[in-house]
Amino acid sequence: MSATLGLDAARACDPAGYAMSGRPPRFAIKPATREELTETLRAAARDGLGVVPWGGGVALGRERAPERFDVALDTRGLARVVEYEPDDLTLTAECGATIQSLRELLAAKGQELPIEAAEAWGATLGGALAANASGARRAALGAPRDRILGARFVTGDGVLARSGGKVVKNVAGYGIHRLLCGSRGALAVIAEATLKLQPAPPSRVALVHACEPAALADPARWERFARMRPAVLTWIGESIAAKDPVLGAGGAGAVVLGLEGEAADVERDAEHAREALGAPRIRLSDASAATLWPRLADLEELPGARLSFTSPHLTPAAAAALPRESLARSVFHAACGRLHVFAGAADTTRLARDLAACGFELIAARDVRIEPAIPPQQAVRSMRAAIRSALDPRSRFAFGEAWEAGTSG
Repeated sequence: MSATLGLDAARACDPAGYAMSGRPPRFAIKPATREELTETLRAAARDGLGVVPWGGGVALGRERAPERFDVALDTRGLARVVEYEPDDLTLTAECGATIQSLRELLAAKGQELPIEAAEAWGATLGGALAANASGARRAALGAPRDRILGARFVTGDGVLARSGGKVVKNVAGYGIHRLLCGSRGALAVIAEATLKLQPAPPSRVALVHACEPAALADPARWERFARMRPAVLTWIGESIAAKDPVLGAGGAGAVVLGLEGEAADVERDAEHAREALGAPRIRLSDASAATLWPRLADLEELPGARLSFTSPHLTPAAAAALPRESLARSVFHAACGRLHVFAGAADTTRLARDLAACGFELIAARDVRIEPAIPPQQAVRSMRAAIRSALDPRSRFAFGEAWEAGTSG
């Protein structure tokens, strides 16, 4: 395999460790430098091999393998922090660095990485950007495409390119680095990225309330939360909550409220929450509260078929539109309008259509095939085809077809 891709045999990996839904690729390779990454993609283009960029494998291992799954391209060999400027609140790192390692680096300076991804101990920066991953604090932090300032990336024919820069005001050229966020490895491999950071808030509080479905549906309980604009406001169905020893105590569903900011403001909003929801079952403060946010992100990547939706509804009451069984298997980050439903035995096509009528737009389906209710307009498909042709002229990235058709990313 290494001879086929032009690299030393030491870069070859066991393909069995890169299986998608039980199907391994023909080859797996782990470059250690940008130059090796570039050479690998050139060789794959020359030999007509379909490539899947592979970070921590947190989500990919549960996805269906694409038809052309020839090479798993492991990016974890590129894990350096290239430049960190605490005074400028910017960080440049290679794509294989884990989210957890970057968080620990920034915490020492009282700063935080504004990216939340499931299983942060293994999830890589490149994988989180490619998925445009965000957790319960998306409304407060923005999505990764809102925080990326620039990137180096390698195209499907093995060309190393750059987009953006290291400052917010850099607007030269096209924002390809933002386009790559959410493309799920269908257009290019992100080799290195520069991000805008933010200071850690002076005070944090996490409140966990037990909540029954009947109480969830009462909109009057949630009116004041729209004005508070909490960092976190998440409903967790009882079947999902039961998988977490902290969230699932008591057997009911849970509502998690996260407050961040100046201490006086946080305490005022916590008192308002008590008036609306009663005394919380759990209250965590500061560093203890911060440990809860990754757990909420982890709940999004539980095994099984999953439908993900976006919605303009910003209170937990909107989740009451779900059938009872689906509600118990759901995670709704209401503060940012993101709903994840673990479908179980549900009729997923019907569920997606029923939720569409309630204002929930399907954005991703894992381990289940659902055609878009409204296929992309021809103009959009033509634009996607042109973008893909420019970045991957030989169609080497195995997820490219799905991205172009609008059924992925």
